[in-house]
Amino acid sequence: MSESTVDIKAIINEVARRHNIRLAPDDPILATVTVTEIVHKLFAEHLTKLVEGVANQATDRLTVQIEIGRREVTSQCEAAKSTASKLINDAGAWSADNLKQASAGAADDIQAAVTSALSTIELDIRELHKAKAVATWAAIVAVLVGGAFLGGGIGLCLAGHCGFF
Repeated sequence: MSESTVDIKAIINEVARRHNIRLAPDDPILATVTVTEIVHKLFAEHLTKLVEGVANQATDRLTVQIEIGRREVTSQCEAAKSTASKLINDAGAWSADNLKQASAGAADDIQAAVTSALSTIELDIRELHKAKAVATWAAIVAVLVGGAFLGGGIGLCLAGHCGFF
């Protein structure tokens, strides 16, 4: 035990002031003050050990709870990352499928437009061939008719029926 923290002289003076009783430094009542002081110190040491034990237990529990919380947060973050990754991948696949469908539809539309245009061009070419044939035959007929009239006219003139000569 360390030196006494109780001021015996202060106690003697206070008892004298309050009660008009003068105590001697070796008075047995002062021994009870010393015993009380020793009991208080022992109780304070015991209480300090109890508080330190409780504080250590609380710190250990808190450390365990913090680690459990950290693991749970890490697990939740990984789950969120996985969910976000799946969502992004699924959205990409959905977009790719829709783009393929749109491309296929556009390709079908373009092919149908080209086929329709080719059919129209083929019809126009047939019509042009017919018109060319008609024009050719008309020209042949015109030349023949013209030749026939020219030949007939020349023949008439040569026969003397024409007054030009």
